[in-house]
Amino acid sequence: MLGLDKDVVALTAYDPKWKVLFEQEKVLLESLIGEHIVDIQHIGSTAIEGIAAKPMIDVLIGVQALDDAKKFDKYLLRDADIYQLGRVEVEGKVVYAKFSDLEALTKTHVYHVVEHKGDWWQQHTLFRDYLNEHPDVAIEYETLKKELAVKYPNNERYYADAKKAFVDEVVGLAEKELSAK
Repeated sequence: MLGLDKDVVALTAYDPKWKVLFEQEKVLLESLIGEHIVDIQHIGSTAIEGIAAKPMIDVLIGVQALDDAKKFDKYLLRDADIYQLGRVEVEGKVVYAKFSDLEALTKTHVYHVVEHKGDWWQQHTLFRDYLNEHPDVAIEYETLKKELAVKYPNNERYYADAKKAFVDEVVGLAEKELSAK
């Protein structure tokens, strides 16, 4: 099943259906806001082959300029149960989420709207690609995630913050590998 309630951190075994669910979501997004989008990519742990993940699909939406996110039709998105997370403030990024239950705030998808080919775009795609190309590092990441899910079962922010050093290290390795090519 897809989705987690607000602040719950729980991992599920890898599910190949995650790729299909992403593709379905991509088609939906293209129909709703496609004229403002340059590219859409599947990111996050559900995009990494074979590892456990929180059962939420992370979607990277690339726009020409971040201000293009203001052109999204919020009513169309709302009709599709997609809402901007106004309290989530990350420089260079606008965050939306899809909810299957607004009472429990059960998120099924998270949309990271960023400048196409900008820093956020590069970091997210480099991380995903590096882990898919280095299964041993992906397993290290999965192990860390499992430990942190036990440590922070009800605090998504602490869980995410605790992964940051590992993610930054992997992005650095990916950048070095890319520049060596």
